[in-house]
Amino acid sequence: MSQQPEQVRRGSAAAGRKPGPNELRDHLANERTFLAWMRTAITIVGLGFVVAKFGILLREVGGSHVHTLTARAGAVVGVLLVAGGMALAALATFKFLRIRRDIERDIISFSPLLDIALAITVVLAAIVLAAYMIVTA
Repeated sequence: MSQQPEQVRRGSAAAGRKPGPNELRDHLANERTFLAWMRTAITIVGLGFVVAKFGILLREVGGSHVHTLTARAGAVVGVLLVAGGMALAALATFKFLRIRRDIERDIISFSPLLDIALAITVVLAAIVLAAYMIVTA
């Protein structure tokens, strides 16, 4: 007598129904989107780190020729970018969990909040980096 391994299901399957192919596809698409948002957040955090360290490099290489505001501005801009990346990661996580819940409940809803947050973050980062480049020129 052969026994098949017991499968543990989560989410909607825990309620006693097998997820359909469309539901599975939706969950996988949601996860891919979440991972794309996380890559974007990691990139923004990395950019912030590079900007902050670049200010320190300018101070070390330039010595007394570099204005103290330059290194300080680099640190501030870098920290703002890192904080923006962390906020973006948090928003992406909340959106992922909300969409996951909605898929399991067969609810269709769209919210552009994360997309708008990313656009605002990128525009603010561009403005701050442009101001930083003007200050350090």
